Amino acid sequence: MPEINFPVEKVILDEKVVYTIASGLVFVLAQLPLFGLVKDAPLQMADPFSTLRPLFAMEQGSLLELGLLPILTLAFVWQIAAGAKAIKVDFRYGIDRELFQTAQKATAVLFSAVFAAALILLGYYDPVVRGAVNEGNFYGTYALLFTQLFGWNVVLTLIVEVIDKGYGFGSGVLCFLALNAATGLVRDVVGLEVVSATPNGVAQTYGVVSYFGRSLLTMDLGEIKSAAIGLFLRAGFPTLALVVLAVATGLVVIVLQNFRLELPIRSNRARGMANVFPIRLLYTGALPVVFAYTVVANVQVVLHFLLLAVAPFYPFVAKLIESRDVAGNVVSGLRLYFTAPASLSASLLSPIRAVVYSTTLLTLASAFAVFWADISGSAPKDIAKQFKDQAIVISGKRDVSVTRELSRTIPVAAVSGAASLVVVSLIGELLGSAGKTVSVAVGVSAAFAVLEDFMTELQQSGGSSQLMGAMPGMK
Repeated sequence: MPEINFPVEKVILDEKVVYTIASGLVFVLAQLPLFGLVKDAPLQMADPFSTLRPLFAMEQGSLLELGLLPILTLAFVWQIAAGAKAIKVDFRYGIDRELFQTAQKATAVLFSAVFAAALILLGYYDPVVRGAVNEGNFYGTYALLFTQLFGWNVVLTLIVEVIDKGYGFGSGVLCFLALNAATGLVRDVVGLEVVSATPNGVAQTYGVVSYFGRSLLTMDLGEIKSAAIGLFLRAGFPTLALVVLAVATGLVVIVLQNFRLELPIRSNRARGMANVFPIRLLYTGALPVVFAYTVVANVQVVLHFLLLAVAPFYPFVAKLIESRDVAGNVVSGLRLYFTAPASLSASLLSPIRAVVYSTTLLTLASAFAVFWADISGSAPKDIAKQFKDQAIVISGKRDVSVTRELSRTIPVAAVSGAASLVVVSLIGELLGSAGKTVSVAVGVSAAFAVLEDFMTELQQSGGSSQLMGAMPGMK
């Protein structure tokens, strides 16, 4: 496996900015369509993963077909294995960290290869492979598709590693989740591409604003009226209601990000100096939500592949896994309870499905929040040890009660924050956002984490930056 070495010396602020922006540009360019598919292939393909794509940056029919799902899946698997002591690893030693990261990277690439091979072998691309039927060159075409999918996932793993090893800001995955949410929202609002293959056969501009603006340019009152109605009713396209819902979700997350409990603390070494220790509501950030949706996503993927594998031989088993109506919506089967309802009416008509889906996500996120706080060094005992080493105590509390006091607040904050973020995401999911609101919720939270790292680096550099100084208004 190719390896990204740790920087031999500290990477300065301007270099981190360049590395982060360059990595983001490479990520965005991966939305290029796969070579070997017919024109407008995504519009002609059944999409069993539609609700997963906004969060995991899975662009159908493009190099980002698998998105961040393989990387996130294996990252969580290895972190949980290390936290549960299933594997012996001591992150204090460089060799252990290097071996751990290499194993995580290699298994993520292997998982992406299996994923890509399963898509091809089970006929996912069959309807849209260019020239496969007429020319009989389907083996070469499928090999080319696999090479593109696998090769890009190797590249994606490496650019994530570039940021993770200190060349960029924060976590590579969090950077790309934030970038994906931002670009997705911008595309929904002002996407200029004209889509010709629509359900009603009429070419439409993708973005909400550009769609309505295009109708205004016609100066035709009937078409403007039709476009105004279409802003709320367009099938298969962003609607004004969903865009407003996504923006509202982002604003709510920003508000939640600022909720915190401030514990008054003082130092026994510096008498008279008092301060506060902030415990944020979103104590563990977006990771618990990402974990919950990653588990659900993998269940959906496994069930779908199992369905395709058994359907020709065991139709009854296939019906137990999944049944769809003529519109392509899941209406029964095990997969129903791991898929968000397509609309508010679907949620109301199937309350058991909505309850099971919501309960599953809330349980997974809450459990992981507590677990992550414990293994990431931010558990009450870890914070209490830091206080003791620095001779810090909680004002009005005895030294021996610091751990107990933190144990009363940190787990509650971790679980409450994770549950709050899931609830905000679920509101949009149950209203039919098809994964867009959870993408925005996670993206905004991830953006805060990246921004905090940037501000820390800026403070450490003394607030000086040649790049920022060259920008108007940033001197």
